[in-house]
Amino acid sequence: MVCKSCSYEFVFDPKVDTITPSTPLHDHLFKKIINHASANGTYHFTENQFHSSARHFGQASLLGCAIVFFAAIALFLAGVIFQVTAAAILGGFFLFVISIGTTVNFLRGKGPKRNHWDRLVRKWLKYEHQIPGLITSPALTRPPPQWQEKDIYDYGVSGIILCDRPETVDWLVYNQFHTQTNTLILTAEGYPTYLINLAESLLADTPDLPVWLLHDPGTAPESMKKKCTLPITQFIDLGLDSETLSRLTILKKRFSSRDRATLALDAIPYRTFSAALTHCIATGVLLGSILGANATDSDTDTSFG
Repeated sequence: MVCKSCSYEFVFDPKVDTITPSTPLHDHLFKKIINHASANGTYHFTENQFHSSARHFGQASLLGCAIVFFAAIALFLAGVIFQVTAAAILGGFFLFVISIGTTVNFLRGKGPKRNHWDRLVRKWLKYEHQIPGLITSPALTRPPPQWQEKDIYDYGVSGIILCDRPETVDWLVYNQFHTQTNTLILTAEGYPTYLINLAESLLADTPDLPVWLLHDPGTAPESMKKKCTLPITQFIDLGLDSETLSRLTILKKRFSSRDRATLALDAIPYRTFSAALTHCIATGVLLGSILGANATDSDTDTSFG
């Protein structure tokens, strides 16, 4: 499919490609999902966040169903009261169809499912379309060009954040969280490797330097401590569990209760997560506590101050 006016070649066919059975996918909508995940190009985002944003656009609207439902009830009652058999039968038929459709959508859960969304993303990339800001694999194995320049680490740091996944490190670093909070961010196993010597030097100079553990709900803090390659004896677990994550309204709107039980922390929009994490580092409050106390948070910028 090619646009006759500008010769743009479309990737998705709305007749074939869908987010949900009732939500067709087209190129413009896919770009809207990219803008939603990146806050209009403001942030880098992970594959988990990208899927979470897709689920935002896959939420079925109940308004249309409600209108048809009450119209069907009115038609059915009018047919019964005025003894118009055709109206009663037609109203009863619509009620039956709506009931079946609602039940099917409930059983399917909210869409798209992760494997289905990944196939759509691969289709987009197959045609050499870029997804600006998307983090697909660890990319900080080598120091960035500006690493040789004088930076914040020359004056020490306020603490070290140890993550359980390289993608979490990239997510925070690419969004400049380390400069905003004056922290050193790496995984417990030592990614990126060029930060290990610096971390060891900082710990040697400041043995009581705060070290925070940042991990998905499914990762045990003890396993991170065992894997840690740095000389650290005291850790501060930021404390985010699956129950707290599943209570967040923004995720409840997007995922079923079964899906929320296995979500990673980067399913949360970056601006919400970074605001909460910044507050935790500054005050010592657990991440689970601050997010749990603000469970009604939305996609908008959030202040936890």
